[in-house]
Amino acid sequence: MTEPIPYGFDFKVNHKIRDNHFTMANVNVYGDMYGIGYTLSGNRMLITPDRTVLVHPGSVQFVHKDLYHRSTWMSEGTYDNTDIKFRESVAEYVASVIGREQFDMLFDQIGIDLTPEASKRIRAITVLMEQEWNRSDQYFDAVMKSLVIQFFVTALRGQAAVSEVLLKEKHVTLVDALRYIQLHYSEDPSLQQTAWAVHISGAYLSRLFKSEMDTTYSNFLTEVKLTHARKLLLNTRLSVSEIAGQCGYQNSNYFCDTFKKWLGCSPLQYRKGMKNG
Repeated sequence: MTEPIPYGFDFKVNHKIRDNHFTMANVNVYGDMYGIGYTLSGNRMLITPDRTVLVHPGSVQFVHKDLYHRSTWMSEGTYDNTDIKFRESVAEYVASVIGREQFDMLFDQIGIDLTPEASKRIRAITVLMEQEWNRSDQYFDAVMKSLVIQFFVTALRGQAAVSEVLLKEKHVTLVDALRYIQLHYSEDPSLQQTAWAVHISGAYLSRLFKSEMDTTYSNFLTEVKLTHARKLLLNTRLSVSEIAGQCGYQNSNYFCDTFKKWLGCSPLQYRKGMKNG
């Protein structure tokens, strides 16, 4: 789980430099924070319940507070990224300045490419954000609010045509497999079914998940199904049995046991705790 914004602040800035094989261990969701980011080096896959987004140098990311996501590496070399978290009050302020439709559009896209000029400008803005974070005086929140607006406006003005990211064949296959799972998770597809769908052997797909995702096929499928289950628990009035069925579980008791094993509470406890939290 992402660390919260420090008490008394509306923002948090984090410049991350990690080795080339860094993979998020679990699915993450910000909950009460929004995130924006700029990537300086390293190609990655940002995996969400609905799609897989390619992140590469010069691109920017917009992560909604309710977006369940997980990222993994795609290329050798250092992963260098600056991300900025901010509270919902700041998100509302940004939306009031740039327009709700534009705000939602950026977060729906998740990752966008920029023109070289806009990318250079965004990089300069993130450097200023880091400097403000290190200073953190009484003017910090006011200056950061201005810089965040500049970030959003620059991204809106500087969007470029989606650039072609040259993927290795194994990554193309893995993206296809992830997409298949995201579309068919409610059918509880087996390793072999997914492998057939992307025209490879089950053994090879199993190795891809272990080497490129640092997880197993079974664990990843469970993550996807439980991610959707959490969304349904919070956003619908469906019964636990109905949610289990929609998330690929024929047996609601098995769904509840799996949910508790992974998340430490029952589905109903999760629904009650998150809504009351």
